[in-house]
Amino acid sequence: MKTRFTRCLLLSLALATASATADDYTGWKTSHPQWSLVFSDEFNGSTLDTTKWNRVDYVSWNVPDWRKYQSRDAELVTMNGDGTVSLWGKYGNFTSQADQTGANDTYACGGIFTQKTFTFQYGYVEVRAKFDCAPGVWPAIWMMPTSGTWPQNGEIDIMEHLNYDGIIYQTLHYNNAAGNKTSNTTVYGNGTSDAYFSTQEEKAAFHTYGVEWTPDHISFLMDGRKTLTVNADPNNPNWPFNKENNPYYLLLDMQLGGSWVGEIGDIGDGVAMTLDYVRVYSTPASVPEPTSSMLGLMGLVTFTLRHRRRK
Repeated sequence: MKTRFTRCLLLSLALATASATADDYTGWKTSHPQWSLVFSDEFNGSTLDTTKWNRVDYVSWNVPDWRKYQSRDAELVTMNGDGTVSLWGKYGNFTSQADQTGANDTYACGGIFTQKTFTFQYGYVEVRAKFDCAPGVWPAIWMMPTSGTWPQNGEIDIMEHLNYDGIIYQTLHYNNAAGNKTSNTTVYGNGTSDAYFSTQEEKAAFHTYGVEWTPDHISFLMDGRKTLTVNADPNNPNWPFNKENNPYYLLLDMQLGGSWVGEIGDIGDGVAMTLDYVRVYSTPASVPEPTSSMLGLMGLVTFTLRHRRRK
């Protein structure tokens, strides 16, 4: 049986090898020099990088609200030519999760994820984004496990915004010790929040949203400021966030309407969440100098990941 250190080491080697050519970040990274960049997209190209992202799939099973109008139409994920990408919510002649058979007049939304290209366990994720506000608008940046029944293996919501709210939802979903669904969030029962906008100008601007995930804790951040820290609960056998072999993938999507966000109002020619960058760092580890066997393992990981990405 592999030790936790060995498993973390193998993961760190795999992740580091997967993105050896990625540009490093000097903001958050400056105060965390021991963390290594393992995945990034600066959205500088003219087309979406499909070695990193796929558009959210259509599915045949019971569809949750966030997925109802997800569309694979190219018009809803646009590279802007200025180092940003926009995920749109529009009304028009589209295919969507709600009607996959052909283009019809419908609401439709753009979303991208890394489920097929990049998964990881533990690390720091940071996304710089801004979004439009309108009735029924629900942009989200979040993470889901690759297996398990929700919320058995957890859910990490880095950013959710509703309508014209001045607050940001940053939330963990999981089961408590009794096996019941529970959550921890930056938003309190009285409607106050530790993640919020003070002015309309702040709401319209770019901000950074982050999560630091280790075996011991999960911390959410907004603009570099910690908004919530939840420590691993040793008294909860259902705590999923340090479960062995429980990797996550990234999801970034625009959605319209639903029981939580409410009815869709006037969205004009469309509303967008615009992304400046996505960056993922691996957690620090005391890694010994590579031996010949470790170098051989790194070569095997490199071949496996490259072969996987060509599929």
